[in-house]
Amino acid sequence: GTEVVWRFKALQNIVSLCARLGRFGDMATQYKALLEYMDKVTRNDASEAINTVLDSASSASDLTKLETIYELTLDALRANANQRLWFSTSVKLAKLHLELGDVHKLQRSVRSLHKTCQKPDGTDDISKGSQLLEVYALEIQMCTLNKNSLRMKEIYPKTINLTSAIADPRNIAVIRESGGKMFMSEKNWEAAYNEFFEAFKNYQETGNSTRAKIMLKYVVLANMLALSDINPFDSREAKVYQDDPEISAMANLRTAYEQNDITTIDKLLTNPSYRILSDDFIKTYLQDLLRNIRLQVLQNIIRPYRCVGLPFLAKEINVDANEVTSLLVQLLLDGKIIGKIDGTKGFLNINSESADEANKFANLNKWVDAFERINQGLLGKLIQMNPETPRTG
Repeated sequence: GTEVVWRFKALQNIVSLCARLGRFGDMATQYKALLEYMDKVTRNDASEAINTVLDSASSASDLTKLETIYELTLDALRANANQRLWFSTSVKLAKLHLELGDVHKLQRSVRSLHKTCQKPDGTDDISKGSQLLEVYALEIQMCTLNKNSLRMKEIYPKTINLTSAIADPRNIAVIRESGGKMFMSEKNWEAAYNEFFEAFKNYQETGNSTRAKIMLKYVVLANMLALSDINPFDSREAKVYQDDPEISAMANLRTAYEQNDITTIDKLLTNPSYRILSDDFIKTYLQDLLRNIRLQVLQNIIRPYRCVGLPFLAKEINVDANEVTSLLVQLLLDGKIIGKIDGTKGFLNINSESADEANKFANLNKWVDAFERINQGLLGKLIQMNPETPRTG
């Protein structure tokens, strides 16, 4: 009756007070007593109390204490068959395992959650699309954590199919961010750019400005690696952050990239106040980015010359002789320049014709060769039909 309800609410307040005081041992004891009243109060009262307690417990500095509270909750919810609350609490516990980096417990939680979203034959129940999306978002983050790229590639398309029907921006943001990182690892820069931009917009929609700013940095990184002409700062969503010092630095980096200004790029990257290199993910792809920029700068430096010294080129882009040779080899192989490297004398000899002209003449030669083969084939058939037909050279 009424006495039970008030006793339940009193225990709820005691549990929350213990959490505020940091007395998590007493909190767990009182919480066990609270959970014994679960079947004696309404489901709404029970759900409200559990969510309040979990929110209070989230302040724990020792995450293992928080894990204990979650496990006590799940045991009680299983006994009371409150499936909806069990699922949301299990998701929170899985996120805690993810934060702790406990892959084994995370796998167990994800497996248990996924099972509740499947049909009896083991296939996904699409009617539970929003729950499936949460499960896959967790699994994708787990794949990122343990670097399981094969499983990531297998489940990523499934999540995209689900997001087209169910738009929960919190989960979509996580999925798109993980997809962007997957494409970055494959050096598929353009696909990564698209994924990061979607993640940025979804984080922005949820009001998570911290993650949105980080995604915008990744957008600029992927955009430059893709050698794209699209400036992400032209978008309405990105302009919101243009006055932020860190984002302003990324915008300046993008401008310097467009202008092939390698000196400004070096200054921006090495200035600690801009915090560009404080992000380990950006740092991972720094060499790829610098190589792309140096290739473009080197191609522009070479353009007016017929013969140019390798030491001069190395000094201009601030690299050693081996690196400048490696860059020149890539330009030659990509057909960006036509010439020969004289390693003995330390010179690059450039042909007068451009790469486009060379390609044009190469295509003309192929065209002439094709006509010659057609001509020879027709002539052969004519000879077979009329042996007296004279041969032409």
